[in-house]
Amino acid sequence: MSGTLLQVLAAMLRLYSLMLVLYALLSWVMHEEHYPPAVRWLQSMVEPVLTKIRRVIPPIAGIDLSVIAALLIIEMIRSLLLY
Repeated sequence: MSGTLLQVLAAMLRLYSLMLVLYALLSWVMHEEHYPPAVRWLQSMVEPVLTKIRRVIPPIAGIDLSVIAALLIIEMIRSLLLY
């Protein structure tokens, strides 16, 4: 693959990581039924991935580790793309 294409893919993964972090932070301060449209859009972008991870790693003692797992997976993929 072209170096530029790999950089674009890595940048898209970085953006997705930021979306995951933002979603996690917003979920701590807002209740789901009060999400504005922008947060609902963000939710529609990240929840499909988080749902699949939750099937493999269910919440432990009420703590959802899916965002952390997703971030780790994304960073591993980015490392493989860039190095």
